[in-house]
Amino acid sequence: MPIDPYFIVMSTIRNLILITAACATSAFAAYPTFNTTAPNGGQRGTEVKLTVTGTQLADFESMIFFSPGFTQKSVDKVEANKVQLTIGIAPDVPPGNHLMRIRTKSGMSHARQFFVGIFPNVDEKEPNSDFESPQVIQLNQTVEGVVQTEDVDYYRVSLKKGQRLSVEVDGLRLGYTVFDPFLAIIDKDRFEKVISDDTILHRQDGYCSYVAEEDGDYTVMIRESSYRGGGNSYYRLHVGSFRRPDVVYPAGGKIGSKTKVRFIERDSSFEEEVQLPADIDPDYMLFSKSQEPAPSGNPFRLVNYDNVLEAEPNDEQAKASVAPGSPIALNGIIEKPGDVDFFKVPLKKGMTLEVQAFAQSLGSPLDSVVNIYNAKGGSISGNDDGGGRRRLDSKFKIAIPADGDYFVRVADHLERGGANYVYRLELIAAEPEVFFASPQYSVNDNNYRQFIAVPKGGRYATLVNVSRNNVGGDFKFDVQNMPQGVKLLTEMAPKDLGSVPLLFEATADAPLGHQVVPISLNAVDPNTKTRGKLRQEFDIVRNGNVVYYTQIEDRLPVAVVEEAPYSLEIVKPAVPLVNNGILELKVVSKRKEGFKAPIRVLMIWKPNGVSALGEQTIAEGQNECVFQLDANGGTPAGSWNFTVMGEADAGSGRIYNASPFTAVVTAPAYINAPAIPLVAVEQGKEAVMVAKLEQLLPFDGEATAQVLGVPDTIPIEPAKITKDTKEVSFKVITNDKSPIGKQANLFVRVDVPVKGTNATTIHRIALGSILRIDAPRKVVTPPPAAPVLAANKPKEAPKPAAPAAPKVLSRLEQLRLEAAGAKK
Repeated sequence: MPIDPYFIVMSTIRNLILITAACATSAFAAYPTFNTTAPNGGQRGTEVKLTVTGTQLADFESMIFFSPGFTQKSVDKVEANKVQLTIGIAPDVPPGNHLMRIRTKSGMSHARQFFVGIFPNVDEKEPNSDFESPQVIQLNQTVEGVVQTEDVDYYRVSLKKGQRLSVEVDGLRLGYTVFDPFLAIIDKDRFEKVISDDTILHRQDGYCSYVAEEDGDYTVMIRESSYRGGGNSYYRLHVGSFRRPDVVYPAGGKIGSKTKVRFIERDSSFEEEVQLPADIDPDYMLFSKSQEPAPSGNPFRLVNYDNVLEAEPNDEQAKASVAPGSPIALNGIIEKPGDVDFFKVPLKKGMTLEVQAFAQSLGSPLDSVVNIYNAKGGSISGNDDGGGRRRLDSKFKIAIPADGDYFVRVADHLERGGANYVYRLELIAAEPEVFFASPQYSVNDNNYRQFIAVPKGGRYATLVNVSRNNVGGDFKFDVQNMPQGVKLLTEMAPKDLGSVPLLFEATADAPLGHQVVPISLNAVDPNTKTRGKLRQEFDIVRNGNVVYYTQIEDRLPVAVVEEAPYSLEIVKPAVPLVNNGILELKVVSKRKEGFKAPIRVLMIWKPNGVSALGEQTIAEGQNECVFQLDANGGTPAGSWNFTVMGEADAGSGRIYNASPFTAVVTAPAYINAPAIPLVAVEQGKEAVMVAKLEQLLPFDGEATAQVLGVPDTIPIEPAKITKDTKEVSFKVITNDKSPIGKQANLFVRVDVPVKGTNATTIHRIALGSILRIDAPRKVVTPPPAAPVLAANKPKEAPKPAAPAAPKVLSRLEQLRLEAAGAKK
């Protein structure tokens, strides 16, 4: 069935289909796409016949599984747009969604998700759109179905009095469209016993439970909440006798500890003691061990500090529950409307405390409002909303002004309350941590190019941004379990760089294959114990700029794919890039015979202070392009490894290959100059612009200087300078085609020869110089004298003395005279 590209999971396919096929087949490699899976999930501990669809699948090799416990048993049929295979799911794979990718001989797809369930699958069988003719199913099954337009699907089960019937649907979470399912459990008389549209825990995906009041048949109904639906409104409907908690209390705990928790349902609860894992997992889910578990878990925070549970009554400052100090997690329940909770926490002056509430992000309906007061009741800080995508969770920072006891108040914004109004409030001082991840390369799509597909004999490059918190120093990349023949060429994340390029290289004889690779950062200083972690966030379900579900991965999918039909190389510059200078960086491609397609060349990374266009194109049939690097005055001196990434369409999809690292040196400038003071010249006249030079470093020979930034109708003659030149003059020639007005932002380009080479470094000095061209001066002629009649002609007066030579006026006096004449 077709997929609506506007609502597809992770929105990657939307970008991929913009690249159309130039021909039906191609001899070259191509990036595959991944559209659907059928079924959308399977029962753990079983083998599943799986069909995946997409494009460029004819050279399919393997699925890439991010979670342990999945195996590819066999590949049963391969077609250009469809692959049938058998996968195995180990019994201990956690229920829920798991990322997977398609790997072909020639590329790697974006990720999609596959759901692991606790029940066996059954397929929907039409007709089941009438209450009187439902599809009969057994308890503890998962139905794979689809809601067509205005469709209503009915399923019937038989229950004994007192038996529990629970239903939960994966609809929106499958990621095909913004599907909003509506659920109901209906008795034989067509009365809706319970219904569910949206839930706090699963957004548009609902769940509900009902305990049978009598023996008989009960009907589970599913439809789209507005009676819409369509060919891609897929669902997985879990029908069983399981317990379905809304939230867990407390909703987090210290790693490695045993913790007593309460699973809270709509009308009941039950307790268990759970053993927490030894490592922090941001996606950790808690499942019941003593009861029939739900098809999906409850989010549970794993931290390395202790819990404090509220002790009622604590609804006023004088009765506050006592906490030992930060870091600490304060846990409680706003149990009834109007309830508030207070905690007393001792804090030290100068602490910067991060305060974050977790409620709706964990399935609680609480809209938290958090305030902090001093011992006298004075307000210090607070927050209503702001906790990430689940913005109704509070989040803020506070600087502690003095030693003492402080009081934390928690309430619901609308003064609501109930048994499931659970909250968790974490108060921590900023801790040392280092994280790194690739940026989002495309608008509203953080999955594009988030993989490492290395061509045999080639390279793949990506950028990682490094975030540090209270930790400095150099760090070194550590990768484990790389595919055979692949190595990471990037060694360091230096202390003064916020981002670095990662360049992976495969040998020419590397076998095709893949691994999901752990990667981390280790401090060079042995006294620094902080370890840097990959934190790559993927959008799992999004609609435009609205993100519903994300997943964080700490490993990279790395694959060896077929050789690319082109390679790239950066021509090593013969001279350095100087401060306030520019440098042309040439990229040369080598094409295999028959490959003529344009190559998009991406500038992966630049050091601090250097700017350049993000991409250039090597045109069809051409073999090179040029990036202009631009260094500002504060660019640090050093040698930097540059790489560029190529992206081309070989006729049936994208092909990537990166250049080897090439060293580009940045260095101090040889010469500098302030802006040339304003020079004014009358159109048609000549003038001189003079730059005062500051010699910074000696150089041999003559440098050529020229003023740039003016149109061709204002010729300015270049000049020669040496290391001893203190000022340089430029003759400005104007004519009737030279534009009248101000020519701003001019600068002087100086090409300084570099000893031992035949090349020059390009400097830009006198930045911000201005030239003004004025209109030609008007010539003012006096009016003719009135004629004198002969009859009245007076006697001739003696001839006056010859007039004195006219005074030479300055340019300023000329302008004043012209202005006075204009006013008359």
